[in-house]
Amino acid sequence: MRLSVSILSVCLAAPGLAPAQQSMSPSGAVRVQVVDETGKPISPARVFISQALPSTATRPPAPPVITGPQVGTAYTDQNGHFVAFLPAGSYIACAETTTQGVLDPCHWATSAPTFTIKSQSTVETTVTMAAGAIVPIQVNDPNQLLPPATLAVQPECRFQMVTAAGRRYDAVIVGHSSTSRSLSITIPFGTALTLQPVCPGYVVNDSTGKPAAAAGYPTQLPQGATAATINFTVSGVKP
Repeated sequence: MRLSVSILSVCLAAPGLAPAQQSMSPSGAVRVQVVDETGKPISPARVFISQALPSTATRPPAPPVITGPQVGTAYTDQNGHFVAFLPAGSYIACAETTTQGVLDPCHWATSAPTFTIKSQSTVETTVTMAAGAIVPIQVNDPNQLLPPATLAVQPECRFQMVTAAGRRYDAVIVGHSSTSRSLSITIPFGTALTLQPVCPGYVVNDSTGKPAAAAGYPTQLPQGATAATINFTVSGVKP
């Protein structure tokens, strides 16, 4: 889990990115590449650099991977690379992307890439985003009750995958019209999750025409399986 902080102690070098404000002088550098399981670069990917927790720190079992404070973020170039200049210390690299079918290791893996910066040195690390199952979700809105979709995640009606530990991950809108929204989320193969509609102001029915179950819908896909589209309909506004 990444923790948001107000300071940035990292200077990030990536195409089109202004250097981040520094609170400490960098003493070394890391060259990061983000790839999929075949080694293909992923671009664009947003990389998060966080401090690693001390070895003596108590951690709950992963996933997710628990990190220290986030110190910087940047987007990869067309080859999946970026360079960060950092103070000496130990760090963890995570990555996320709008590309469907790959997973952020900090969210879904039991470990994430860790590297150590030493004075006047450059290290290299690779963030490998494992393949996952793409779950398509179709939200029909025949009466145009929902507002126009302008964000990847619309707060008034969200669809979330919930882990056994209670972690929630939002499906993102990948297409929309005046009467529908198409969403998608990538989940690990073989992991038991629950899909929950979170639309507190609306009446939402599932594919049977019944009100969406408050407890959600169990979702688990075996390795290599292709998920069928899960359909919902917004049928009314709650008083």
